[in-house]
Amino acid sequence: MDEEASIILGDAIAFCQRDGQDARLINMLGQSRAISLTEDTLTIEAPSRFAIAQLKKHQPTIEAYLEEIAFAPIALDIVAPQGAAAESAATTAPATAPAASPAMPASAGDVPTIEHQHSDVSRETMAPLPTAATTSTNVPVTHMPIAHDAAAGADSGIAIKNTLSADDFRRMMNQMNGGAPTKPTQAAPPTSPMPAPTVPAEQNTDGAPLAANSKFTFENFVYGPENSHAYRSALKFAALADERGTCTSLFIYGKSGLGKTHLLLAIKNELAEKSPEIKVKYANSQAYLDDLMTEFDRQKKSNAPIMQAYHGVDVLIIDDIQNIIGKRASVDYFFQLMDEFIRNDKKVVIAADRAPKDLSMDERLTSRFNAGMLCLVAEPSYEMKYKILQRYYENTIVAAPEAGDDSLLAAYGGDGGHLTDEHFKHMAEVSGTNIRELESFCERCAGEAGDREREGGELTFDDIDAIAGQYFDTSAKKINVQTVQSVIEEQYGVTHEELIGPRRNANIAKARHIAIYLAIEMCEMTTTAVGAEFGNRNHSTVSTSYKKVQKMIQEDRTVTEDLKSLRDKITLRS
Repeated sequence: MDEEASIILGDAIAFCQRDGQDARLINMLGQSRAISLTEDTLTIEAPSRFAIAQLKKHQPTIEAYLEEIAFAPIALDIVAPQGAAAESAATTAPATAPAASPAMPASAGDVPTIEHQHSDVSRETMAPLPTAATTSTNVPVTHMPIAHDAAAGADSGIAIKNTLSADDFRRMMNQMNGGAPTKPTQAAPPTSPMPAPTVPAEQNTDGAPLAANSKFTFENFVYGPENSHAYRSALKFAALADERGTCTSLFIYGKSGLGKTHLLLAIKNELAEKSPEIKVKYANSQAYLDDLMTEFDRQKKSNAPIMQAYHGVDVLIIDDIQNIIGKRASVDYFFQLMDEFIRNDKKVVIAADRAPKDLSMDERLTSRFNAGMLCLVAEPSYEMKYKILQRYYENTIVAAPEAGDDSLLAAYGGDGGHLTDEHFKHMAEVSGTNIRELESFCERCAGEAGDREREGGELTFDDIDAIAGQYFDTSAKKINVQTVQSVIEEQYGVTHEELIGPRRNANIAKARHIAIYLAIEMCEMTTTAVGAEFGNRNHSTVSTSYKKVQKMIQEDRTVTEDLKSLRDKITLRS
């Protein structure tokens, strides 16, 4: 199973829940299994043929979420469940074929711990163990039931027995993840229910393949004053992950779409590549809640330890915990888990949309997270948006593998056109601050540039504005410099005359510098026009104020948080 496919499916479910989509759609997606993720297609296995038909009705909605999550158009490919296909094959087998001998249950010592044998990010990993059957042609048939299937089976009196040893289970999962498949016409020896496939050479300690080609790496992360502290802290955390008692917690917070998940996955991928002996568990909030509910159900039947896959790792990474804190049924257990990790000097990485103090967390945990590495990821400035657009264009669009001469893409003439430095500057001016949307916006502009070039023209600013209007609300929202000044005056307790006047005491000077900085960042004005609004100051004076705030951001991380709060207030009043 593709690790990033599971992540993007989980995020799509979370987006459906966020927007109040039909509960049946959310339920069917939750019961689906992520199979693979390519550059442009997510393949999932639906739980039934009925579910396939229903999911296809909602396919445009799901694909819109996938594009929002992955920064680029992603098609959804929905396939039939393996169990259904196997049952269909069994019904067509010759009646004279010898019956399969009943399989004996494996001993308790043979029952594998699923989480340690499979990808550490998929919600399916906490489902009950798969059953194995043998068709009349001795072809192994596998089915991965979810928790709801198991419950239904128990109610109907159907006994589900695990007949696989830990080694057999591992081999089966490797085969499902791309190992050597068993041909349908080849009879398997009766004594070996699952042929051993070729095991990939490089794997994580839990059996999941290394994400060597993942986009979520430190090298691919664009950092600037708004997120450099979080970037450096994530690098430090990854470098010291094997030193017990050092850098035990990292808490990254900020709005959605600013790169928090990228940093979390970069830590995971860095450790998988450089320190495979360190056991790492990554889960987004939806995966964590699904795992917890499944474990509660299992404990009722077998008294199994709760969430052993979470307790038994060296580094625990959980994304979007605000969704966990909001669930009363799970919050107590989450606090216990965090407290155990911190007390035992084990490593914890957390991401949320708010700071610990604003999450209604246990006071002890809030204090401990505040004492650790606490990092804000703020909205990107004009300079950083320019840098992100330029980097994404060069590393992803221009550097994409060229199509062969006989490919359909080559016949079409390619997809991305040429973007100039002036294009990037204008794109940064009219775009919003969500990095996911920013990268998708860059793809669209490059595609439009390609279309214009094939027609003998070039991409214009009007073309960019039209595309921006489809992505960003802020592109059409005018922020007035008087609004910026009003918010700053209230925040720093200065009068309008003091703000634009000649006085230079520390508090007034700081308020004036920040007001000029935000006016340049948020208002569509030249430095000369901004200077005219601040007591007819000249261009060089305005530029000096702007550079002073840039230096303040680099030297004091609290300034970035203050600027974020001020931006929010200004936007709300505009």
